[in-house]
Amino acid sequence: MHTLKAVVPLFKLRTVALLVVVALVSAIAASGGESWNLPSLAILTIAGALACAGSGALNHYLDRDIDLIQVRTSRRPLPAGRVKPEIAMLLGLSMIVVSLVLSWQLNRIVPLFIGLGALTYVVIYTCWLKRRTTQNIVIGGLAGSWAAMAGWFTISHEVSSLPILLAIIVFLWTPVHFWSFALAHISDYRRSALPMLPVKVGERKAAQQILIYAVLVVVASGALIFSGSFRIIYPVSWLMLSGIFILSNLRLLKQSDPARAWSNFKLSGLYLLGLFLAIGLDIVLR
Repeated sequence: MHTLKAVVPLFKLRTVALLVVVALVSAIAASGGESWNLPSLAILTIAGALACAGSGALNHYLDRDIDLIQVRTSRRPLPAGRVKPEIAMLLGLSMIVVSLVLSWQLNRIVPLFIGLGALTYVVIYTCWLKRRTTQNIVIGGLAGSWAAMAGWFTISHEVSSLPILLAIIVFLWTPVHFWSFALAHISDYRRSALPMLPVKVGERKAAQQILIYAVLVVVASGALIFSGSFRIIYPVSWLMLSGIFILSNLRLLKQSDPARAWSNFKLSGLYLLGLFLAIGLDIVLR
């Protein structure tokens, strides 16, 4: 019997939470902080969480052979035998289908973006790119970007530069986050022969690429200030968070070891979360 404790790790709940925040903040931005449609936001939250969690379960299913090889993933539910592969597959597919049905109640555009998110992560990244190219996570970063678009079109039907900028921020942030993770676990990726960037180009060059994307993230998130949508909370938060973020990435360039990479990985997650919370607060409190 599959217990809840055994199944929950399939869903990658930290990633789910982060992308739900991205979608909700984008929706709040679309509303201008006024006239919140709480039922729509609730549906967006549930549908987005189900799609992300279902995609995570399918990722576990498709990567179960790699997970068995790597030390850090060998105790995951599938390689450890706590969950049968077919259960993970059925759960993942079912959750994505339910997500699409729910989001269809919002409008016809939102399920398109939610579906694109799942398709990008499961098919394009996991099935196609992950085992073939060092740029796997760069292109795979589009999976998170679609969350910003889904959130925006939950509330608005107008095309704007704001959701596009939010999507670009997530897209550019993804290589910083996951290449830092790959650098922290480089021995595992070498063992599994996955073409992650640090494995192919070495720690130093990987840290250089991470820093380049970190600078691009800061530039893109800084461009939001000139959109006319924010007052004081976001610009001040952006300045503080970006200073800490760039400093951490410079330290990684200076000392490209697993411990520093792990620290950069954790900080990058907090950076994106902090940016989006600041965006939401600025819009709500202005």
